[in-house]
Amino acid sequence: MIRTAAIAALAGAATVEAFAPGAALPGVRSARAVRPAMALKMQQQTKITYLTPELFKQLDKDGNGTIDLNELKDAVGYTADSDVKSLFARADLDGSGDIDYPEYQRLMNMERFGDAQGGSNDVRFALDSGLLKPDSILVDNIMVGNKGFDPAGFAKDTQTLNQYREAELKHGRLAMLAALGWPVAEYAQPLIAKSIGAPDLLAAGEKAPSLLNGGLDRINPLFFMVTLGFTAAVEVFGLKGGFADREPGDLGFDPLNLYYGSDEATKADYRLKELNNGRLAMIAITGYVIEDFFGATNVVTTTGKVAAPFVTGQPIEL
Repeated sequence: MIRTAAIAALAGAATVEAFAPGAALPGVRSARAVRPAMALKMQQQTKITYLTPELFKQLDKDGNGTIDLNELKDAVGYTADSDVKSLFARADLDGSGDIDYPEYQRLMNMERFGDAQGGSNDVRFALDSGLLKPDSILVDNIMVGNKGFDPAGFAKDTQTLNQYREAELKHGRLAMLAALGWPVAEYAQPLIAKSIGAPDLLAAGEKAPSLLNGGLDRINPLFFMVTLGFTAAVEVFGLKGGFADREPGDLGFDPLNLYYGSDEATKADYRLKELNNGRLAMIAITGYVIEDFFGATNVVTTTGKVAAPFVTGQPIEL
């Protein structure tokens, strides 16, 4: 069953030149049975997709998260050895000697959307819109969440790109915590302070303490010392060893084994969700700061009035 699925997948990929832009795949006999133009037309009409996450798990027999040359040979055993090596080299984008799941995702996208720019419609849009330079490393890149947005050309090479991605993930994680903590502090701190007879630590207008709102002088200096010490330790640990054996942002923290205990497709989904939620949170916390600074009331009061109609069905009261 695995061999049949793999043969169909690789034949389909060969038909649409998914393993290399403009390159045919010699020796894959299933692809020769139908004229390429006719096969592509049929595939477009019927929306056939051969490459799937389930097939990756079937090909990855040893469960190490990659497909090596021997596993690929076993899947397409009748194909000439030289042709399998050629096919493998085209799929192995980074030349690491195996096909990891991001490279496999690239093949799935190329099968669905064509070979150019690794099958990424986002990158094509960025190129057409002038938001990405044609010689950028992001033009055909397997990094999760790549939208091709780099109008200033900051991503000069892989090392620089990894450093920017790690910084983006760290800021996104902090922003997700802040996006929750900011309104919770404005809502809950006065209630807690009143119930235990402690001073109200919010700034004027019951706003969260910040550089713009003021009120930081009310916070115990020990809090800032502990925070700085913790973040410094995380930075030192994160910078140790570079990116040779880890993904950007991966600090090995997974006490519940939610990430490391999942398959490669689920891991890729988790990485994308964390990145997208982090990006959204950075926009949200920026909105909080602006709203608190220019508004007469705090975020909870203003946003609560805006959100209330979705719950009560009543008009907005500002």
